[in-house]
Amino acid sequence: MKFNFKKISGFTLLLLILFLNFFGTADLVEAADKPKTVIERSISAEARIPIFQRVEVLEKADIDYTFLMTNYNGSREIIVESGLKIEILSNTDWNLRLNNRNLNTQVLIRKADQNNSDWQNLNSTTAKFSGDRGVEKLTFDLKFILDPDSRAAVNNLELDLRHSINP
Repeated sequence: MKFNFKKISGFTLLLLILFLNFFGTADLVEAADKPKTVIERSISAEARIPIFQRVEVLEKADIDYTFLMTNYNGSREIIVESGLKIEILSNTDWNLRLNNRNLNTQVLIRKADQNNSDWQNLNSTTAKFSGDRGVEKLTFDLKFILDPDSRAAVNNLELDLRHSINP
């Protein structure tokens, strides 16, 4: 009996290819038959950022008797336009409260862009202003109402400003 090596090796090679083809594609067909599985991951994080607010008086008119008399027009009221400039830095909406601790004269305040009916009293009550988060520069007009009968009050008109800010 003579073995034909070419025939046997060719036949063996053919069986090997068929065997690999059958078993190799069985997994692929099975894998293709399965529905796709999508892996989804999610994460939630919460950051607590503390409230930060800063009030800085940028410019305040040096208000004294001489200053007021240079702005005096003969009436009881002396209006100082842009007499106070404040910068507010806040990472949340804010409410600013201002008052004058020097009670020798009546002082009124308004934002520079407000009309005449928006004056707020700085002495007996607290003037209130509000704004949005961020950096905001505010300019205020001041109105001094003089008591002509009290020379001592006119001589002591310093603006002793107190402020508080809260969200």
